[in-house]
Amino acid sequence: MGIALILFFIFGTIIGSFLNVLIFRLPQEKSINGRSYCRSCNHKLDIGDLVPVFSFLLLNGRCRYCQERVSWQYVSVEVITGLFFSAAYYMVFKGFVDLPFALGGLAGIGWLQIIIFLRIIFIISVLVVVFTIDLKHFLILDKVVYPATVVLFLINVVVDLLAKTSLLSSTAVLGLLSGLGVFLFFGSIYYFSRGRWLGFGDVKFAWFLGLAVPFPLIFVNVFLAFMIGAVVGTFLLIMKARKLTSKIAFGTFLSISCVVTIFFGEQILNWYLHLIGVN
Repeated sequence: MGIALILFFIFGTIIGSFLNVLIFRLPQEKSINGRSYCRSCNHKLDIGDLVPVFSFLLLNGRCRYCQERVSWQYVSVEVITGLFFSAAYYMVFKGFVDLPFALGGLAGIGWLQIIIFLRIIFIISVLVVVFTIDLKHFLILDKVVYPATVVLFLINVVVDLLAKTSLLSSTAVLGLLSGLGVFLFFGSIYYFSRGRWLGFGDVKFAWFLGLAVPFPLIFVNVFLAFMIGAVVGTFLLIMKARKLTSKIAFGTFLSISCVVTIFFGEQILNWYLHLIGVN
């Protein structure tokens, strides 16, 4: 068990290293092909410079060639992705928490469980990219969201086929309906605020979120995002780091709340329903 968690952490850091390439190059419309290079001196990096986490630590967070500081984003993305991958493994294969509602009861053994695990780490990878790019550039890129949404829909279809779910409990169908609902909700906010309260990137991101955490967990995702946004926004106002008219990267809050919903959404939903006396 412990060895498997370590292996998936290492695997996650490797994927995180690739995610860093996407995060740095896609907003600049650069090709993701080609060797990595130092952003300060443009020196092409060798294999020894690219070992996730360890290269950063061994080189004391500096470029081997020009000694300039390397952004903490590199190691942060690698470590966070590694931790999430380990948590996903533990959740799916060891029952750390219940699976998301739309997948509840589907975790048997064999291909279905493997596909569910791959589904979760794919979602997490996309969320890490969206979170970081939106935090840095206030952008949710079409070239990330559109392909990711299509791929996730296809993965959901595979899950449904393997689980032999009915149309009413279909992860793909529930995901599309959930995405449509959030799309219309966000779209109305965007329209009536004329883009001041919400960017259109968040509106398009709704489809991916709906497929990631279908009904009823999509409510948890959206509610948590607004709650986190309100808390962070209030804190920044108090600290005078932002003004009321300042931009807020809402995609970052949607990404954080989606990860929380994946791992703990059903518990949060059940707690709330019990609190109001429904469950």
